[in-house]
Amino acid sequence: MRMLFVLFIGYISFLYADCGWCEETSPLIWESSYTKATPAIDGKMEKTWEQAKPLTVVVREAMGGDNPTEVVLRALHTGDTLYVMAQWPDATKSDMRDPYIWNADKKEYERPSKPDDQFALEFPLSGNFNIRMITLTHEYSADVWHWKAGRGNPVGWVDDKKHIISQKPIQGGIEYSMGGHGNVYIARLMDEGTPSYFLKPKPASFEGNIVDSFEQRQPSGSMADVRGKGIHDGKGWMLEMSRKLNTGHNDDAVINTSKDTICAIAMLNDELYWDHSTSAEITLRCVNNAKK
Repeated sequence: MRMLFVLFIGYISFLYADCGWCEETSPLIWESSYTKATPAIDGKMEKTWEQAKPLTVVVREAMGGDNPTEVVLRALHTGDTLYVMAQWPDATKSDMRDPYIWNADKKEYERPSKPDDQFALEFPLSGNFNIRMITLTHEYSADVWHWKAGRGNPVGWVDDKKHIISQKPIQGGIEYSMGGHGNVYIARLMDEGTPSYFLKPKPASFEGNIVDSFEQRQPSGSMADVRGKGIHDGKGWMLEMSRKLNTGHNDDAVINTSKDTICAIAMLNDELYWDHSTSAEITLRCVNNAKK
């Protein structure tokens, strides 16, 4: 399936090729502090987080670099687990994705497109990692923690995924044409297992004006690696996520507390597809490991 560069590029891409602002930012060092007391993954700031050094990261719209938004990141780690907190402003809480809407005239439900708020954290897996997905110069794969307010969040789970970017055809990849300069193939794959939600069938009779189209469940396999819970306080989101440093699954990045780890974040505020905001490259650095 061949598409022009300006068309739909999928549901959580990291920067386009034409994004010069990201090289102009100063290096972002995100320090994770060692902790013996682990935080509960409930979307609430608790005393344990006081030992985490906050880092403010500016994200901008992937297309054009407009609308800068500040995201405050914190991180903690134990001997085997990484804990992440992200806070960002969002005046509108969007915690349903494509719900069923009752049409009184037709006396049936319709399912128009409606985004839920989303956040993603990406780590390199292999290849020449780049925060852009649309690129003719980099081939890589990345581990992506993809939080979705209207799907996994109600039961405290985050989609665990893998992105593969290549200039050669790949299984499951969508082809994007770069205006005659070449092609990019992008695969966005769920990890092995079952996700924490599934699409419900449309109700046959009236159950309310708005009905959630997703139902939650316990995930399995590598899809059950990342816990996450976000709380909206009327002004913005506070999100906590956690995952083992080494899950033992080959579709997950191993986070080594003795080395720096490159990552990037993305955020969607009532947006879909190419309308999302992304960060520059971030260096996650674990400190205070001697306290083990």
